[in-house]
Amino acid sequence: MNDPETLRRLKYLEEKISMFNNILQTIDVTTRSSLDDFKLEIENIKKEINDIKQEINDIEIKIKAITDQLSNFATTDQLKIINSILDYINPFDFVTKKELDKLVKEKIMEYLDNLYNQKS
Repeated sequence: MNDPETLRRLKYLEEKISMFNNILQTIDVTTRSSLDDFKLEIENIKKEINDIKQEINDIEIKIKAITDQLSNFATTDQLKIINSILDYINPFDFVTKKELDKLVKEKIMEYLDNLYNQKS
C-alpha cells in the first residue's frame, strides 16, 4: 500500500471527493438560498392574492348595493313620460307668487282707476 502509484491515486481520489464535497456544499447553500427566496416570494404572492380577494369582495358589496338601488331609478320609458308631461305643462311659463300678487294689484288698480274715471 505504500506503493507510490497507489498513494498518488488515493490522493487523486481524495481531492476528487473533496472537490465534489465542495460542489455539493455550494449547491446546498445555493439551493437553500433559492428555497428561502421562493418561500418569501410565495408569501408575497399569498398576500397579494388575499389583497385581491378583499378588493373583489369590496367590489361585490358595492355592486350589490348599486343593484339594490336600481329599482329606485326611473326607466327610459318613465323618463319619456315625465319629459312629455313637462313639455305639455311647460313649468317655465308659470308665475311666481310675487309676480301674481303684482299682477293682481296692477289689475285692481287698473279697475279702480277705470271705475273712478267713469264716475268723474
